[in-house]
Amino acid sequence: MLVKNSWKNKLVGILQALFVVFVFSLMYMPIFIIIYQSFNKTANSISPLSWGGFTFDNYIEIFTNRQLYTTILDSLLVSLWTTFVATIIGLFASIGINALSRKARKAMDALNDIPMLNSEIVTGISLMIIFSLLKPLIPGIFGFTSMFVAHIFFTVPYVILMILPKLEQTDETLFEAARDLGCSPASALFKVVIPSLGTAILMGALIAFTLSIDDFVISFYTQGNGFSNFSNYVYSSYTKKNFSAGSYAFNALLTFVTLGIVLFISLKTNKKGKEKK
Repeated sequence: MLVKNSWKNKLVGILQALFVVFVFSLMYMPIFIIIYQSFNKTANSISPLSWGGFTFDNYIEIFTNRQLYTTILDSLLVSLWTTFVATIIGLFASIGINALSRKARKAMDALNDIPMLNSEIVTGISLMIIFSLLKPLIPGIFGFTSMFVAHIFFTVPYVILMILPKLEQTDETLFEAARDLGCSPASALFKVVIPSLGTAILMGALIAFTLSIDDFVISFYTQGNGFSNFSNYVYSSYTKKNFSAGSYAFNALLTFVTLGIVLFISLKTNKKGKEKK
């Protein structure tokens, strides 16, 4: 009987392991394909997945393909500014929400969830209509301005979602102790409270950057003539049959950079946890 149960447990364990491998394969297969294609010499051929040899030419094409290079710079410009502004707004919004009463805080949490749960196409079209109404007053609103504002609009809630839980876990007496030691309210906030949220702020900024750099739907409805982000460039170039293999290389670079930041944050968090023990 014990032998039979042992075999059953082993079989269940094997099936569970196979299921986990299957799920993670589905999740990470597109990333592996992009990295594979970024080093594939025949990535632009009729049979793109056929291996044509190892090359760094696709990475060089990021800088030699003028349209791709310009689009990447536009994307980075929007994403970096969005990350900076959305992180600041999200940080101080989180501090404000945390200072509210329990009932008001729940109401604000619900309001913060709405933009995240709302369909992207609804958000994109709504913002496009608003910018269209403002166009007579601000003729050049479509382009960097419209996309920048739109990206701030949908990334701030995610920054709040990352920072607020950490802020709620922070000891409330920390601010009071800083005040008792002679710090002004502003000094206590910037020298004590905000540094204690460093990891959460970094994660919020990373989420904002990731959402901004790869957004397609909202960017599609808020871009202007002559200004487009990378995801819209990929869609446009692929449908027009002039897709550049440098797009694979840029996606791979983004993956490597993001992975490096995540590993850095993870190691830093584990180190702090060990020091506290």
